Amino acid sequence: MEEEAEGSKLEKIQDKFRTVTLSFLGENILGNQMFYDDYTQFLAIPGPVEMHPKVYEAMNRHLYGHRTDHFREIYVDCVEKFKPTINTKQEVYFLAGSGSLGLHAAITNLVKPGDTVVNLVNGKFGERVEQITARFTENHHTVRVEYGQAIKPEMVKKALEENPDTSLVTITHNETSTGILNPLPEISKVVHDHGALLMADCITSAGGDLVEMDKWKIDFFVSGSQKCYGVPPGLAFIAFSEAAAEKMKEVPRSQDYYSDLLMYREKLAKAPDTPFTPAVSLIYGLQASLDLIHEEGMENRIKRHRLMGKAYRNGLEAMGIKLFAEEGYRSNTVTSAVIPEKAADFIKIARQFGVLVAGGQGTLKGKIWRVGHMNTVGPREILMITSVVELALKQAGADIELGKGVQATLETLNKAY
Repeated sequence: MEEEAEGSKLEKIQDKFRTVTLSFLGENILGNQMFYDDYTQFLAIPGPVEMHPKVYEAMNRHLYGHRTDHFREIYVDCVEKFKPTINTKQEVYFLAGSGSLGLHAAITNLVKPGDTVVNLVNGKFGERVEQITARFTENHHTVRVEYGQAIKPEMVKKALEENPDTSLVTITHNETSTGILNPLPEISKVVHDHGALLMADCITSAGGDLVEMDKWKIDFFVSGSQKCYGVPPGLAFIAFSEAAAEKMKEVPRSQDYYSDLLMYREKLAKAPDTPFTPAVSLIYGLQASLDLIHEEGMENRIKRHRLMGKAYRNGLEAMGIKLFAEEGYRSNTVTSAVIPEKAADFIKIARQFGVLVAGGQGTLKGKIWRVGHMNTVGPREILMITSVVELALKQAGADIELGKGVQATLETLNKAY
């Protein structure tokens, strides 16, 4: 009985300590003003992401003319170093614009009026491709899956059987808005067995998770600079197959000018040059980032991204937080979770503690939050994110026990290292 009394007394002391500590943090440090401001926020959103200091340093270099041999060498070096990150022998093109420009370029170069296109949609970014497609052909069809669920190969097969003249299928490999990693290799097989081309939005998978463009037979690859590649927004990465290049010849070049990829191909093969002024400073940053990627090694980089995702998810589940994405199809670079009913101000409070997480988009606004664990995120960062998330949830009113999430993340990391 004495031992039970002592145990109960200790628990009361621990509860009191937690209450006093949280009160001190919430009132004495933060008060009505944020201790952390926009300059000191840690970006735990799915992009833009935290960048390596060497990338900042590279972008501060003296500007060289983009039509000089010096810059051409840097550009070609980036092209060659980029290829192994997506396992391709195809040429890679860097367009001055966001990843959405790459999505636009895919459709405007591959779709002519009257073409049949099947858009695979299970999130906001799949919807974006669907919206772009609608501007170029009326004959587009959508396989729409509930947010948080993955697109399955059998769904794609059924859609192609219903639309036998389909020339292009579009898919978001890693759906950033929901944290779903769609089974791209299996879906690609279905698409190519049917005889169609496949466009894959790999904006939040490439550079952090496995992408095998050639082996998976991706006909049109799109990614962006501000995600796993750890460069500021402003570069769209594109690569395409010979089959896609042949299809481009059928599409009226009058549909577009700035993202005419046959023109990019001609320029790169000659000088090499870009048709228009490239984002010179961003290319400098990209070269530094690619050097860091190769220094780590893509295999190690993929393992790290997968481990950080697992450690963070384990932490959330230990807190009793419900993960939003379908089990078995969860992203390794972006995690989505359901905001507890009593923790509506959670995202705002996390920001007060210096960590910026992303909310839900569209119909998911106020219902989920998303954390990007990509590029430079390692054990130190994932522990910080987990602990701040845990503290912010508790402060917001969530019914969780402090320490359980961090403990689960620690145990996951401890087993791995």
